Amino acid sequence: MSDCSIVAVCLATLSCAACAGSGEGLDENGRPVGAGPGPLVPEFQSIQDNVFTPLCAICHSGAAAPLGLRLDAAAAYAMLVNAPSVEVPALLRVAPGDPDGSYLIHKLEGRAAVGARMPLDAPPLADATIQVIRQWIIDGAQAPAANGATSDPPVTLMAVWPTQDAVLMAPPNELVVAASGELNTTRLDSSSVRLERSGGDREFGEGDAVVVARVGVVVRSLDPTVIAVQVPTEEWRAGDYRLVVSGTGPAPVDGRNGLPIDGDADDVPGGDFELRFGLERGQ
Repeated sequence: MSDCSIVAVCLATLSCAACAGSGEGLDENGRPVGAGPGPLVPEFQSIQDNVFTPLCAICHSGAAAPLGLRLDAAAAYAMLVNAPSVEVPALLRVAPGDPDGSYLIHKLEGRAAVGARMPLDAPPLADATIQVIRQWIIDGAQAPAANGATSDPPVTLMAVWPTQDAVLMAPPNELVVAASGELNTTRLDSSSVRLERSGGDREFGEGDAVVVARVGVVVRSLDPTVIAVQVPTEEWRAGDYRLVVSGTGPAPVDGRNGLPIDGDADDVPGGDFELRFGLERGQ
């Protein structure tokens, strides 16, 4: 099955061989059952609660998510919006403002160039459900609204893909990190975002780590900020890696509130964010 043809109501990019086929989570009309806390409306949180969480995240979550596509609540937005499809890299999974150019819609409507219509071997989603997802994309594929907190805490970061301490069997297409708010993206450069490979002792900070030089940083969305770190295939070797986003030093990455990121998640501005993972087979 190509690229793991996306789960049911979701995706725009891949697939879920393990979950596809039963129709579980859909009624006879292809509508989600046991929906979330409210009716389905063209807002990301509603789509997450009513579609992605009950129908997609069963398979597409955690370190074992097929082809690195996580659709759990913490990661789905970062995985979808402005992210290239794996099956058809020329298309974005979700292209804000352009539902017909979004691979998610291609898969849901059964007109994707690769693989079958989703959900596989189950009733297709109701047209009304697809139209709601279309409308969200037309409206700009906006992120979930802020939770209404009155304080202005420092921004924290989360590893979206790979997950923290994952062991990969093949080089990742990209490394994805999501922020809890908006970052000052002018600070995201080679001095503040770096990828290191251990020198063979599986440890870092001993002076023998190798900095991977050819690393590019792409900003996928601003608020919340999602960044994709892209590494040429030939740069990968088997070994242990850490991705560091600096929250310390003379020019730390900061939020729009002017505070350095809370990289070590101790509720205090400052501290480096680290994503550690291993690669069993490099190129």
